[in-house]
Amino acid sequence: MRRTHVLILLSVISLLPIIGYFGFYPRHQPTPHLIIDASVDDNFAEVITETWIQFLFAFAARSNCFGDVLVKADYDLVDRAMYDPRTATVSVRVPERASILKGALVHEWAHHVEFQCAAQTEMRAAFIEAQGIPADTLWRLKDGTTHIFSSDWANIPSEQYAETVIVVVLGERPVPTNNAPITTEGVEVIRRWAQKENLSCSPGSWACPVVEFIRQFTPGYLDQQEVSME
Repeated sequence: MRRTHVLILLSVISLLPIIGYFGFYPRHQPTPHLIIDASVDDNFAEVITETWIQFLFAFAARSNCFGDVLVKADYDLVDRAMYDPRTATVSVRVPERASILKGALVHEWAHHVEFQCAAQTEMRAAFIEAQGIPADTLWRLKDGTTHIFSSDWANIPSEQYAETVIVVVLGERPVPTNNAPITTEGVEVIRRWAQKENLSCSPGSWACPVVEFIRQFTPGYLDQQEVSME
């Protein structure tokens, strides 16, 4: 009987990739739109579109959690780029190398998700721990601004998160910006959250596929349980 149970469990686990491919994401969930301002020339527009596709691929499971975003080109911007949460607008300084533009875009889109997706708060404690930041550190400045002095910038969890998202989406940072640290553990936290994987389920654990199977086919069940898979 025990052998039968083991075989059934192994069979279920072996089917998870197939089941996940066809049913992991809702078929009709809304997709946020990228709006490119008239200030953007054709070359930059191509970079923006290509990078947006990569960003949406990385955040596919969360794409119903944040809305449309506008991208503008700015020749006089002091910073490399900035995000205005009041208007969901990303302004990027041009001209610049394509690789740097991509990193700037992803960084600011990460802030877009941060401000618009309430579920983003779920990963903050895990990310702060992964980065080795004191647990009582504020996620961002009290006024919520993302416009910060360079001397303080690299120590703010919100900014470390946005820099880490660059690695999640692009694979690497074009420029090691202001010494903001990137950790393997931090990358993994964001990757798992972006894909709606269970943050309390340790990578490599045999139980992880089972946890994800239950989460997919019994929505809300695990959220009501105290689950810890080491």
